[in-house]
Amino acid sequence: MKSMPLLVKILLFLTLSLNLTPVVAATRQSQSPEIGKTRLITDMYGRKIKIPDPLTRVALFGGPTGQLAYILGARNQLCAVTSSLKGSELVNAFDPTVKDLPGPRSVSGHINIEQLLLSNPELVIAGTLDGSIVEKKTKIPVAYTESSMSHGLTLLKREIRFYASVFQKEKRGEKYIAYLEKTIAFVNSRTRDIPAGKRKKVFNGYSHSHLVTLGGDTFMHERIVTAGCTDATAGISTSGVKEGLHSGLSEMSLEKALNWDADIMVIDSGKPEDLYNDPRWKNVRAIRNRQVYMQPVGIFIWDRPTAEAAVLHPLWLAKVAYPERFGDIDMVREVKRFYKEIMEFNLSDTQAQALLSGSFKLKFGPTEGKR
Repeated sequence: MKSMPLLVKILLFLTLSLNLTPVVAATRQSQSPEIGKTRLITDMYGRKIKIPDPLTRVALFGGPTGQLAYILGARNQLCAVTSSLKGSELVNAFDPTVKDLPGPRSVSGHINIEQLLLSNPELVIAGTLDGSIVEKKTKIPVAYTESSMSHGLTLLKREIRFYASVFQKEKRGEKYIAYLEKTIAFVNSRTRDIPAGKRKKVFNGYSHSHLVTLGGDTFMHERIVTAGCTDATAGISTSGVKEGLHSGLSEMSLEKALNWDADIMVIDSGKPEDLYNDPRWKNVRAIRNRQVYMQPVGIFIWDRPTAEAAVLHPLWLAKVAYPERFGDIDMVREVKRFYKEIMEFNLSDTQAQALLSGSFKLKFGPTEGKR
């Protein structure tokens, strides 16, 4: 090398440098995310939306749907939520940082746009009313979900797969669906041979009057039937807007509720003892046999079409109705197993019992109520 002329040395050095430059550049590029990369997603109404890839900042709107982020393992991709998720006692026990997230949506149709913009989302996932407000007032991409109080298992599975595709958590989505299908199949295997005339009649008596209920055109009818029971309100339609009531709910007369003579009553206000001591209800079979139960409350109360309740509610109700057929089922154990396997929440026995007794609290904003 020492004997080489200076000009030859310079030319050799430049040649080696030029050959190495593309390799170094390619190595650096492979180690860094591609700037400006996007992908297309399809929402539940078939609309195509362009989003960043990777997607890191999502505003997830809908009271019960916030739990999907935990089911899918996508909590770190949220930048804003509905305020009720921040107020869930169960969520706060395992994710206290949820309180730090902005809550620009309180209830359907009520969105603090300034707070939403400050959260800097790359995508908003919302129902049609909330989504249309965001689209009219901002330039944030919106993916629409399809949800209603007639939300059955078929629609729920579509919803899970939609969210899983958005968050790119397809494996977690299919894990939940497999768990759901296995549980429903198990309940059916224990109840399918019960004659129609022997099936327990169930009435959900909500509010302080215990006369507000979910009708036969809602998701609750499917759950009651799945549990091997008869729906007292099977012939009641709850469609249409009713002042002061959430969609899917309707208020019955006391006479009609008494005439149903339900075997089991599920309530969400007061205590069973209040009904046992109320002379107006004394002739109803559920009262005489002391078969009044509080509606369980997990991340959200189980009288909504949520993913957690879709799995656990039919199993809980079936065990309540037919303890002799489900004597080997410990609901505390089943609750703990579901939340650990599906959401990675390690509930204690005390927490599982509080969930089943309806003791967990849901704290709402000033414009929000349980319904």
